[in-house]
Formats: sequence, C-alpha cells, structure tokens
Amino acid sequence: MEKKRNIVEWAMHYRQIVILIVCCLVAFGIYSLPNMRKNEFPDFTIRQGMVVAVAPGNTAEEMIEQVTKPLENYIFSYKEVKKEKTFSSSRDGIVYIQVELNDDLNNKDEFWSKFKHGIATFKSNLPSNVLAVQVLDDFGDTSALLITMESKDKTYRELKEYMDDLQDRLRRISSIGRMTVSGLQNEQIAVYLDNEKLSQYGLTEQTLAVNLFSKGFITSGGRVQNPAYILPVHVEKSFNTVYDVQEQIVYTDPSGHNIRLKDVARVVKEYPHADSYITNNGKKCLLLSVEMKKGQNIVKMGEQINQTLEEFKKELPSEVNMFRITDQSEVVGDSVNNFLKELLIAIVAVVIVVMLLLPMRVALVAASTIPITIFISLGLFYAFGLELNTVTLAALIVTLGMIVDNSIVIIDNYLEKIGEGMSRWHASIQSSTHFFRSIFSATLAISITFFPFLFIMTGMFHDFLLSFPWAITLILSISLLVASLLVPFMQFWFIRKPLQTGKKGFSFLDMLQKYYNKLLDICFKHPYYTVITGLTFIVVGIILMGKLPQNLMPTADRNQFAVEIYLPTGTTIEKTSAIADTLENILRADDRVVSVTSFTGCASPRFHTAYAPQIAGPNYAQFIVNTKGNKETVELLDEYAAKYTDAFPEALIRFKQLSYSQSVYPIELRLSGSNLDSLKCTADKYLSLLRSMPETELAQTNFSNPQTTARIVLKEDEAARLGITNATVEATLAMRYGSGVQVANVWEGDYNIPIVLKSNKADSAHYNDIENELIPVAGGLSSVPLRQIASIEPSTEDGQLVRRNGIYTITVMSDLRRGENAMEITAKIQEKIKEIPLPQGVTLTYGGDLEQNNEQNPLIMGALAIAAVMILFILIAHFHRLSIALLIFGSMTFCVFGTAIGVLIQGVDFSMTCTLGIISLMGIIVRNGIIMIDYAEELRSTEHLCVRDAIYHSARRRMRPIFLTSAAASMGVIPMILGKSGLWMPMGTVICYGTLITMIFLLTVLPVLYMLLFRGSTRKRAASAQLELE
Repeated sequence: MEKKRNIVEWAMHYRQIVILIVCCLVAFGIYSLPNMRKNEFPDFTIRQGMVVAVAPGNTAEEMIEQVTKPLENYIFSYKEVKKEKTFSSSRDGIVYIQVELNDDLNNKDEFWSKFKHGIATFKSNLPSNVLAVQVLDDFGDTSALLITMESKDKTYRELKEYMDDLQDRLRRISSIGRMTVSGLQNEQIAVYLDNEKLSQYGLTEQTLAVNLFSKGFITSGGRVQNPAYILPVHVEKSFNTVYDVQEQIVYTDPSGHNIRLKDVARVVKEYPHADSYITNNGKKCLLLSVEMKKGQNIVKMGEQINQTLEEFKKELPSEVNMFRITDQSEVVGDSVNNFLKELLIAIVAVVIVVMLLLPMRVALVAASTIPITIFISLGLFYAFGLELNTVTLAALIVTLGMIVDNSIVIIDNYLEKIGEGMSRWHASIQSSTHFFRSIFSATLAISITFFPFLFIMTGMFHDFLLSFPWAITLILSISLLVASLLVPFMQFWFIRKPLQTGKKGFSFLDMLQKYYNKLLDICFKHPYYTVITGLTFIVVGIILMGKLPQNLMPTADRNQFAVEIYLPTGTTIEKTSAIADTLENILRADDRVVSVTSFTGCASPRFHTAYAPQIAGPNYAQFIVNTKGNKETVELLDEYAAKYTDAFPEALIRFKQLSYSQSVYPIELRLSGSNLDSLKCTADKYLSLLRSMPETELAQTNFSNPQTTARIVLKEDEAARLGITNATVEATLAMRYGSGVQVANVWEGDYNIPIVLKSNKADSAHYNDIENELIPVAGGLSSVPLRQIASIEPSTEDGQLVRRNGIYTITVMSDLRRGENAMEITAKIQEKIKEIPLPQGVTLTYGGDLEQNNEQNPLIMGALAIAAVMILFILIAHFHRLSIALLIFGSMTFCVFGTAIGVLIQGVDFSMTCTLGIISLMGIIVRNGIIMIDYAEELRSTEHLCVRDAIYHSARRRMRPIFLTSAAASMGVIPMILGKSGLWMPMGTVICYGTLITMIFLLTVLPVLYMLLFRGSTRKRAASAQLELE
C-alpha cells in the first residue's frame, strides 16, 4: 500500500509536474507583461460635478438671492450630496456650484442621470431671465493625452479641418473614449450698425434683428402629396455668402427705394474679439484632449496612437506642427521600464546580501525565487484583471525582499539538517514541512493586514488603495507556494554539501555570529537594563514620531508643472495676455524648459487626477510647462517661484507643483456666517496675518477683488413721458455694448458661420460713452441721450460671493514657500489666530491640508489598529497561547523608533504610504518573532530545556535566518529609496530602516523579555497538562 504523502513530499515525488507547472506559469507571466492593462493610477471615481446657471443682468448679490439659494436648496434635497463640501461661487450674471458626492457612492453615473433630469424640471421654478442651467458631470474625467496642433500661418478654420481628420482616424482605435477640442476661434459675419443712419430711416436695432432673423429662419416648406407621389418642398436660403448679407433689403422708402443692409451697417467676415485662446510655444493652436475608456491598456493605446500620428504627420503641411503636452501612456511605459530595472537591482542586491553569509549556489537558489514569483504573479494579475499601475508596481517592489525570506528560512534549516548528517532528500522535505506553519502565519500576518484599509478608507483614498492588498496577498501567497513546493527540490538538486565551518580565512558569518553571541551574553547578564533600554528607545521613538513633518499626500514626480496667473476681477484679456506673454517668454528662454502651453482666459482640461480645472475668466491664465525631467522641474520651481511670484503688479503668479493632494491650497481658513460685513472684517485681519508671515505667499480670499460697475437709474417721470422702459434701455445697451446678437447662419458645407449684429462700441468703449448713448423713442423715429432719462452712477460690487453648505463663507487661503511644511505652518497660524477674536455669529473651520489630514488620519489609524488586532489573532491561532501572542504583539512597538529614525535620516515627510510601510514592518517583525519563539518552544518541548536555555539557544541559532531575511527585505526596497519617488520613497524608507533597526531589538530585547516573562512557566504548563488528565 502506497504511504500517504504530505504536500511537500508530493511535490518532491512529482517534481516534473511541479517544474512543468511553474515553467508554464512563468511563461504566461512573461507573455502577460506586455499585454496586461497598464495605467498610471487605479481607476478613480471623481465624485464631483458642476452646476452652472446663467442669468444675464443679475449682480452677484441678485444671483445669490434669486438663483443660487433655490438651486442650493434643491441640490441639498439629494441624500447623495455631501453638503459640507458643496460650495457655490456667484458672479455677475453666472453662478458655479461645485457639487461633492458622498464617498460611499459608487455608481455616480446613475446619480448624475437622475440629477440632470431633476434639474431640467426644476429650471421652471427659477426666474425667467435664467437662460440656462447646465450640469457638468464630466468634471473629474482625466485626459490620457493632450496634443496641440499649431501653426503661425494657417487659419483656425484650416487647423480645424486637419483636427477633424485626425479625430476621424483616432476614432478607429477602440480603447479611445471621448475626444474634445479646445482653443478653436470661430469666424463670424459681423454686422456693425450705424445708429445715425438707422435713425434716418426710423429703424432700430431690434427691428433690424427681427428682419434678419426672419430671413435666416429655416423650417420645412411642407410637401406636395397625391396618390402618385410625395414631393418635399424646400425654400432656398437667402444667406449663403457675405455678399448675400450685405445686399439684404432692410427697408423700402415711400418712393420705392430699397435700403440694403450695407447702407446702414458695415458687414465684415472676421474672428470675434477673443475672450480666451490657447498657444503652444507662442504659436496659435488647437488642443485635442483624448480620454481612455475604462478598463483599457493605456500603453497599448499609446502605441496605436503613435502609429496613427506618425502616418498623419506625413500628410500635414510643413507649417503645421503637432506637440504632445501630456502623454499618460509614456509615463506608464517609463514606470514599467523603471520597475524592471529596479527588479534587476533588487535581485542583484539580494544575491549580494545572501552571498555575504552563504555560498554562491545557496544564494542563487534563494534569489531565483524572486523572478519566478514575480512573473507568476504578473500572469495572475493578468488573469484576474489586475492592471499594472503605480500601486501594483509598488506592491511588487515592496515584496521583492519579502519574496526571498521564506526560501532563506527553509534553505538555512536544510543546511543545518544535512550538516547533522541527514540525507539531502529527507532534509529538503523536513526543512519545508517544519517551517510551513511558521511561514504561513508570517505570510498571513503581512498580507491580510492591509485589507482593513479597504473597509475603513473612503473616497479617492479607497480607490487608490483598492488593488494594493490584493496584489500583496497574491504575491506573498505565490512566494509561499514556491518556497514550500519548488525550493525543496531546488535545494536538493543544487545544494549538495553543508556549510563548511572552521575554514581558514575571513567569514562574515562567523564574525557576525561571534559578536552577536557576545552581545547576547551581555543582554542576558543584565536583563533589566536590556529591557529598560528597549523601552527607552520605544518612548524616544514615540516622541520623535510626534515631531515628524507630516504630508499625507506628497508631490508628484513629473517632468511638468503648472503656472496660474490671477488678476483682479474686471481685468481685460489684453492685460492678462500681456503679463502671461512676458512670463511665458521668460520661461521659454530657459534651456530646461521644453515647451510652454498657455491658456489665456481659459483653463486646461484635467491632465492630472488630483489637479482640478480652475474656473477661468478674462482675468486668468494658466501654463502647462514641460521640462527635461523631474530634477529640472524641481530646480525651475525653486528658482522661479521665489523670483516671479510677486514680480508683476496686481498679478498673483502661482507656480504649482503637481501633487496627489486634493487640497486647492495648503492653507485655508474658512469663515462662515450670515453677516457679510463681519465676515469681511475678520477675513481682512486673517489676510493681514498670513501676509505678515515669511513662510506664506499668495495670501488671498475667494471673494475676489471688488468690481466696479455702472449702475443706471431711470428718471421715471421723464422715461414714462417718452415711453421708455427698463427693457428698452437694457435691450439697447446690450445690443451696443454686448458681444452681439446672433440673428442667422451661413453654412459652408459643414462649417457654420454665425451672423452677429453688433455695435462699433462692442469691443472698445469708455465709461463716458454710456451717458451720451442715444435711446430710440417713437418706434425709432427719434432718439434721446441716456443722460436725459437716467442717471449713471459708478458702483462697487463684490466680484464673487461664495457659499459653502448654503452659508456665506469667506476662505482666506495661502500658498507656502518652497520647502515649508503645511502642517507645521498651520499649527503656527492656529496659535496666532487665537489673538484675533471672532465676532458673534462667525465660525472658523480649517480647510487645506489640515482638513484632509483630519478626515483621513482617524481612518488610517483605525485601519492600523484593526490590522494590529488581526495580527494578534493570527499569533494566538499560531501559538495557542495568549501570553506568547501578546509578547510578540508588544514587540511590534519596536518599529516606532526605526520608522522615526529612517524618516528623519532620509528627510522625507510622514505620508500615507509610511503607514503602509509600518504595516509591512509589523508583518516582518511578527515573522522574525515567530521564527525565534517557535524554535524556543520546540527546544522546551522536545529537548526539555529550561526557559533561559531554550530562548538563549534559539536566539543564537535563529540570528542567521533573521538577519538574512531582514537584510533581504531592506535591500529589496533600496531601489524604491534610490528612485526618490515622492509617493513611494517614504514607504521604502520605513521598511528599510525600520527592518534593520527593529531586527537589533528583536535579537536582543525579545529573548530577554521571553526569559523574564516565562520563568517558571515550565512547571505551570506541566501542572496544566496534568490537570487535563484528571
């Protein structure tokens, strides 16, 4: 009868099958790497949207009372809306309401569909002058690719034709989603009216507009129908060219003379006065934003786009150029290539570390498990639909050192057993079988403890970390199976001799063991001093942790940055452009700058997940500056931010390094209340305080600068006598001082040219012109100057009024000088603000980085606490003794000192990824503790050693595998530290320094604690066992 084999024996016996399966899985992993989905970040659910309402003629105050408040009340009726994060910005004639949704809302498309339908119905409850209410639910969509099409010689119309052709070609790529074009300036046929000539014929702008509208109106001419046929009737359009518009008859006098439009107006085809435009390196351009469909491979999409663009460029004229501003496929491709380099570095580093203690063959067997595990894991990523992105790449890099740990422990035990004379076959089986339970518990402790983040974290943080626990668990599980099923045969086949001891020459292993034995003897000789020293370092670590600079979400490593230019409300596009052009030329003159894409009067699409588009206007400009590399980006920001932030009068120049933080400004002080005067008075004091601090810059409020307006008050008696109403004055002035009224269209194929009726003063006028403006009376037969029927008064109004959660809220916000920490500066501000009393009815809350930290830190600490409890129960399940479980559980506090020292030495901020590093570190501590205590317990039960001798011999024997696994784990994250990623370097720092420093405490303090706590426990266990027999 065939004896029953355990899983390790089965794997050794059927080794050909195991090797075949491993080879197939590795091959599948190699195949998966170029074919699996890749992206820069996981798929985020941006739970934000925008509601825009337009009501011409309303001031900011009137917008709030008549439009904003009713809209807010309706929006807040939806339970999915997060009221405390929803705010409105009311301006002259327009309001923007940024709607934030609850973090637990997953199906945002369903909500926005319901919300749009509700808003469309609710619009009827708003005043009649509200022309439109639009819901923008694509506010959070991020562009995968931004391309400019630029030329100095070609017109916008010609560029549009080229761009349409390009879009038609790109549409054939199945992974491409929405494409949008920005920066297009459309031609128009402008009809500049001569009011004096109009009055000669008794015509007004309004009658002329009605006349032209009726000529340009298009509808069906019906059809001729009889039993034999149906014949549609079409009326030929009157306006097909500029000449047709000029020759249009607008009046026939009693003598039969026809008055044509060209007799009373100047008709010209032109580009209208631009309120916004885009340039790239000083050339006019169109911008194409390409978004990727969800669940697609961005690298593969990038390759298909590259092929299409190369073919398309060959057909373009030489004077038309294309330039890529952002390309996520290139970023992701570089990340994958860097990972492969870091993987190679990590393998070499681990081999070097292992070779310091073990022979070449042993080192190669241990290190070979890294590529085997990595490629199998990549294959399973592909099979289970896990994409390769920043988070899963980080999981792969973090686990590089951990992958080899299980193999090192098994190989070390195998060498010990063949050194004792056991056959290689049985030594291979027993080394793996003996440690399977220990390494299983250790793997479980490292992997499963990341899952609390999925249940505790919300919003973007949850989306960001969603794949991390699954990736870690998958990789470490594969590592466990490789170590348990493949390594036994590999060590049997390649490692045929035990380690040679007593050989002449230098041996790092012997030296390390020698000095450790001496140190251990000292610790056992002075046990209480050893424990007190360990506790002292824990206390010091806790104190240092409290003083570490905190930055929950760090800056992004990009070869680009943004520049934002703000001028006072009411600033013209020409003045904004003058400053923007000057700064652009300064930047372009620097050799480190590759390109500058300028958005004047408008904002760029969202090209970085955490960088939301701004609400633009003629007083706003934005640059996307591409540099030669990450290093150059930091250099330029350090140099130019200090030099040009305050270089232009009236302009605020903000140099913005891309970040993973959702905060618009790092410092935000929010004053809320119903009394605007009290809010403004307090805000002025806070603003002065921030401006007086050397650490802050660009301090401002979100209420903008006051805007000067012209208020016209009718002289009611005089106006009534002449039959002039408010509507007459508004319509007349709007026609003459507005951007024009569209009355018809001329179609040239698929190209639409609007016909716009406007005044010569539409784009160039002065305040004094208003009082002399002629207002038609008696049906246009006569006219009177406006000053005769109305008084014109200059007035100052708020440029923007903001409400948050339905309450007036002034946010005093500030940027920080380069190198300053937001949390430290906020703490200073909080101390100084205590000296400024708050008026009654005014409340102060903090936004910016402090708000984000206060929201997320409790969740992070909660997830960390749950992870610790999970580890405790894993230890209890492993040892079946609460006392031992609590001892190893308590030893996890040793990681505090190592974490603090590592963060201080490397000079990084304590971020969210540091917490992930601490959890990894806790798992490593538990693994090493299990290795040591397990052997001590084995010696007590099998060799019947006393507590002191058991833990003493266990510490001496297990020093080598603990040192090897700790060194491997530390070296595995060295590439992460050398890469200097703002997001992942802190995590690598915690694991690297924390593992090495904590290892020292585990090898010295833990054995002493075990000896002190369990003295006399042998008799107690014997008594307990005897009790169970009674």
